[in-house]
Amino acid sequence: MSSYFCSFCSSRYQFHTTRTDGVMICGQCGEELIKAPLVKMTQVIGLFVASFFLVPLLMMVVFIVDDLNNLRINNSSEHLTFLSLDLDDE
Repeated sequence: MSSYFCSFCSSRYQFHTTRTDGVMICGQCGEELIKAPLVKMTQVIGLFVASFFLVPLLMMVVFIVDDLNNLRINNSSEHLTFLSLDLDDE
């Protein structure tokens, strides 16, 4: 359902009525209501700005987790070789 608003009245005190021809009007001042867009341009711009700040942070976290996984794999294989060398020396 799309939302409508009166550009002249305060949003706190607006109530909507419908004329006989089906046009929605403001109950206070009688002006025709304006249809509010679903997504405003400022919301789209804000989404892009937020993504510019969040994408590098998310990439950093992904690379750190990847490096930690590689470090764990390398450490476990080194420990296995040391264990096998120690067993062979005895």
